[in-house]
Amino acid sequence: MEYKYLKTRKENYTLWVEINNPPVNFLTIVMLEELFAIVKQIAKDDSVRIFILTGGIEDVYIMHFSIPELFNLATDNKKLLLNLLVKFKITGAILKYVTTYTNWLMDCFGWYETLMLKIAKMMSGYSSSLYLWFIMQRTYFAIERLHKITIAAINGNCNGGGTELSACFDLRFMVGDQGFTLGQPEVLVNIVPGGGSTQRLPRLIGRAKALELMLRGNQLDAEEARRIGLITDYFNKSEFKIRVQEFADLMSKRPMTAVDAIKKCVHDGMETTLRHGLSIESEQSIRCLDNEDTINAMQAYIHYLDEHVNPINRKKITTEDLNRIVQETVKHMEEGKLYKFKH
Repeated sequence: MEYKYLKTRKENYTLWVEINNPPVNFLTIVMLEELFAIVKQIAKDDSVRIFILTGGIEDVYIMHFSIPELFNLATDNKKLLLNLLVKFKITGAILKYVTTYTNWLMDCFGWYETLMLKIAKMMSGYSSSLYLWFIMQRTYFAIERLHKITIAAINGNCNGGGTELSACFDLRFMVGDQGFTLGQPEVLVNIVPGGGSTQRLPRLIGRAKALELMLRGNQLDAEEARRIGLITDYFNKSEFKIRVQEFADLMSKRPMTAVDAIKKCVHDGMETTLRHGLSIESEQSIRCLDNEDTINAMQAYIHYLDEHVNPINRKKITTEDLNRIVQETVKHMEEGKLYKFKH
């Protein structure tokens, strides 16, 4: 598939996807289609272990979602009578349960997802409403559930739909020395952040901070965004791509079975009770232990402990030396020297 707004480049085990929609990378339906296709492709490519999304225009990430496309919804919603359905409690409830059930079916059956997106796209000539919501939700779900490590490399201002898209990624890094900001300004034009932020931000930074950000519609600089947990870290522009790539190279040494299992535990567990979440955790633990790579890594670690840790005579070693040995052991593990993946 040829992409109009996205450009890809591979570095080691990392796929960088760069957004290019001058002048300020407004997010559009077509861009979501392209991103959805790329994420589906990444899911099947074992040579890609890290997926990074960034702006392909210097100092530009995503300004926000295309306002003209959102403006069209005011008319397109009426064409499908959606504006009338949400005015009444019963019909509003039916609409919510139908869309929820449709998304659940799309989660369960890939062919159903393809069919529903195709039908919604065919209808978009008459009304874009259903297609916009479905392609946005399915793209964001695809990123969130991707069994690889995902990183949003925010190299410019990030608002509205850009913030919502970034919230779907596992980690977010930002250029911190150019005055770039993040925000959810939708309230200022009397709409909700309709790309998932009302649901994902409370889960990410807590209900109080999420409400404050969305109700005020204010901007956060990199320092404040990191303080509240909205981004993982920030770097200077001159070293941004290098630092993000270094982090990606380190993360690429993580076993993909464990990465996928941890993400499933977190995402699925947050949608249910603690009791059921612990059952999900047990399920994924069993899955990881039934893996040859896990056995090999554990055997390698047992061998390392037998050589470097178990022989320690606690009566003859200082606390300083003990700490040094522990830190060396942790570093040995963190650098991926126990787990060897196939190149």
